Amino acid sequence: MPLTFFETMRGELYDADGEAHHLAMDLRCESGQARGFVTNGRARITGTIRALPWVDGAAVIGTLVALPVTKRLMSYELDFRDEQDRAWRLSGRKDVRWLRRAHASLTNLDTTLSCEGEQVAHGRMQFFANDYPSFLRSFEPWVSLRDDLPDGTRPQGVFSPGQLETLAALAEVLIEPGGAVPSVDSGTLTRVDTYIGNMTPLMQSGLRTALRGLDAAARAKHGKRAAALPIPHRRALIEDARHGRTLRHAVEAIETPLRIAHFSDRRYLDAIGAPRYDEPVREQRPGWTANVSTPGELSPRELVDCDVVVIGTGAGGAAVAARLTERGLGVVMVEEGDYAGRAEFRGELGERTQKYWRDGGYNLAIGNSVLGVSTGRLVGGTTAINSGTAFRTPDAVLREWLDLGFPSDFSPEAFTPYLDEVAAELGITTADPRYLGRVADIIGAGADALGAAHGPLPRNAVGCDGQGQCVYGCPTEAKRSSNVSWVPRALKGGAQLYTGLSVNRILLSGNHAGGVLAEGQDEHGAARTVEIRARAVVVATGTLVTPLLLRRNGISLPALGRNLSVHPSLGAVAMMAEPGSPWTGIPQGYQVEGLGDELVTFEGVTIPPQFAAGVLPFHGARLTEWMNRWTHTEQFGAMVRDTGCGSVHHGPGGRTLIRYDITPRVQTALQHACAGLAELFLRGGAEAVALPIAGTPPIRTLDQARTVADVRLRPRQFRMMGPHPLGTARMGRDARAAVVGFDHRVFGTSGLYIADGSVVPTSLGVNPQVTIMALALRAADLIAADLN
Repeated sequence: MPLTFFETMRGELYDADGEAHHLAMDLRCESGQARGFVTNGRARITGTIRALPWVDGAAVIGTLVALPVTKRLMSYELDFRDEQDRAWRLSGRKDVRWLRRAHASLTNLDTTLSCEGEQVAHGRMQFFANDYPSFLRSFEPWVSLRDDLPDGTRPQGVFSPGQLETLAALAEVLIEPGGAVPSVDSGTLTRVDTYIGNMTPLMQSGLRTALRGLDAAARAKHGKRAAALPIPHRRALIEDARHGRTLRHAVEAIETPLRIAHFSDRRYLDAIGAPRYDEPVREQRPGWTANVSTPGELSPRELVDCDVVVIGTGAGGAAVAARLTERGLGVVMVEEGDYAGRAEFRGELGERTQKYWRDGGYNLAIGNSVLGVSTGRLVGGTTAINSGTAFRTPDAVLREWLDLGFPSDFSPEAFTPYLDEVAAELGITTADPRYLGRVADIIGAGADALGAAHGPLPRNAVGCDGQGQCVYGCPTEAKRSSNVSWVPRALKGGAQLYTGLSVNRILLSGNHAGGVLAEGQDEHGAARTVEIRARAVVVATGTLVTPLLLRRNGISLPALGRNLSVHPSLGAVAMMAEPGSPWTGIPQGYQVEGLGDELVTFEGVTIPPQFAAGVLPFHGARLTEWMNRWTHTEQFGAMVRDTGCGSVHHGPGGRTLIRYDITPRVQTALQHACAGLAELFLRGGAEAVALPIAGTPPIRTLDQARTVADVRLRPRQFRMMGPHPLGTARMGRDARAAVVGFDHRVFGTSGLYIADGSVVPTSLGVNPQVTIMALALRAADLIAADLN
């Protein structure tokens, strides 16, 4: 596992005239493998250095060699650049003496400072004993996001050859061919290997464990591995596992990505008439794209100065950047993903998911349920791959915040101007009835029968023609996600954007943020580093990533990473008597209000068949039957407002580890949601309804639908997504229960702000992008006033 720790050093260096100069360094050391660091002592260093009059807060990159036992040596080689772009190097050495003055030899660094190869100053730096407690607390496993650090190793494959054989053997009995559904072949296995390769290391480990468990069960009963069993025995193995307490989760873990991979087969999709989305698109590059730089256009190391650097270009980052630019400040945006447009939002939906969704769109929370949490990894962030639904912050929620001690500018009256500005920029209006699809008529009829209000949802997609690809990137750019709205607005105002670069290091000198270090690779794998110096740093990397970035840079606050709220969401699939066109129309264009539980919101949802296959509660012939009749299906969904009971942490490989449990109150709401969905569809004319509850047969009668609300279920039976993550760096009055104050500044720091969904203090009960953008505009006004 990787290892990270922090070190602070201070000292005096003397130039050729004997004049003393104070030197201070705040360093972060990371090794790709803790075991490797113990054996050969090599670690990568990033950090900041202050050595007046030469540099003030410059970024350093270098190497630590720590061999105090075997070589009795510790050495530092750190490189940095000044404002004139001259190359500097700090070289330091500790000669460890264990038998005499051991403490002094471990804490004193003989230091030489050179510029362009010429020595400028020499002296001594010290690591002070009173820093030991914080130094020891800074040691963290799993933290590094880099797999190319000293002693880091790259994975050679997710599965061993034996595990691949087991997977292929089980796939033959988990997928039953017939009609349009083809047999499992090498293409299925290739696709599933690709999908799993993009998952988090923890997810991959869980799948390997699942395969080993099923192999062990085969050996225990038959004395052979699963791959060596005849098909009838393999079927029996799977059925036994489904009904067992231990292995049923192993089957589910393997079956979901396998179904997604198999039903992505073009033979199946072509047979049921699914579009290919492969028509070429030509678009002229606007002039403002000259302000966008990719790693391939950069030199190995560059230095940039600005007023504000914004990390992330989603709902918060893009809006704050546009506003700051229009306030006359020099802004640089940094985005780890690509800037995709109409030409890129084409082709197979599975491939687009792997490219533009973080972790390939497949990161499950650890807890008492099966909950997938997906976010975007491209310019525009999750706004580029969301449904386009655009609700204003409910007045009731704003009043809740006032009750939590928020200032009066969060009152509905005071906050409205920010919401109005967002609505104007996004062109929010209700969905065009022409493109709602037949599901609107079906659900509308069901709602009328139940006496519930219904109608089109508010959306940010003027001119949408219902191509049904919202969550894979809008192919017409009708959806005014941040990559279409706020980012171009910022670039037109003179902001700069660097894509394909990750920020792992915020340049902190003491508690002041003075810039960031952004790193990436060009198309040939050559390293590129941009040191961005700024008067203020705005973190807008999203609810799942922002806490990890702050922790990697030594920020430790009690509420950081806690208070995660999502909207547990699920969808029902209805089988209709007549075929339709389930891939056309607005995927989330319709809503039903005032039906059942107050925590539940009913909204449209449409998932393509290859992904819906992963959540259907059927197996074998029944699954094949439903997949063959896919043109007869329609879908609708619901989401639940939770209470912020989750958290995010560093997992293996530095990836996000999400912890989340469904509470009894939320489960009650989910069961009411499922019952409501089934009744809406049945009253609207459906023959049968598939609910996302494992082990549940098709719902065919109203009595069966109503029973769902009260039947005893386990949280893990629900197949859900957890969209709209919020709250992991929430806003509040003090550092005991919050991470940022009402000015968006991180407690205990200067120049460091957060402007993304992580600051939202409570669940909203509605899609959050408008709220996040409005908060970002308010944050930008406060930051601009402070800097100006």
